[in-house]
Amino acid sequence: MRGPLLAALFMVPDTALALSCQPYNAIAAFIEAADSDDQYVAVLGRLSFDESKVPEVDWSRQQDVRPNNFLTGRIKGKSLTPSGFDAPFARDMKINLQCRGPWCARIQNGAEHLVFLKRKNGHYLLQVDPCGEFAFGKPDRKTIRKIESCMQGKKCDPELPRR
Repeated sequence: MRGPLLAALFMVPDTALALSCQPYNAIAAFIEAADSDDQYVAVLGRLSFDESKVPEVDWSRQQDVRPNNFLTGRIKGKSLTPSGFDAPFARDMKINLQCRGPWCARIQNGAEHLVFLKRKNGHYLLQVDPCGEFAFGKPDRKTIRKIESCMQGKKCDPELPRR
C-alpha cells in the first residue's frame, strides 16, 4: 500500500506542495538575533523600497526563481534601546527577499514594520524569508512591549517553538 502512495506523491507537481513554516514571531526573532554572533539592531519604522524589484514568480517557470533577491531600501523610525524604541533611526539598507521554490518573502512598501537588521561594517541588511524571519508588518502594542521587556533583560519567552 505504501509503494503506490509514495509513487503518487512523487507525481504531484511542486506547486501543489505547500510551504510549511514553523510557528515564529517577533519575540523568537529577538532571541535569535540576540543569540547570534552577528550584530543586529531592532527597528520599528516605515520601510520604503522599489516595489518593481520584488521577485515575481512565473508559475510555468518556477524552477528559475532565484533564492536570493537583493534590493535597496530605507527604513525610518526608532531603534531599540534599553529604555524602549526611542532612538531616531533613518538608514539605507540592503533587503534580501528570499525565495524557497516558488514561495517568496513579502514585505509592504510604506508600511510600519518591526525589523531586525544585521549590521556589518556600517551597512545594514534586512533578510526576509517566505516565512517572515526578521520582518514583522504592523506589530501590535503587546508585541512591542514584550520586545522592550526582552531588551531590559526581563522574561523573554516567545510562547512558540524556536526554529
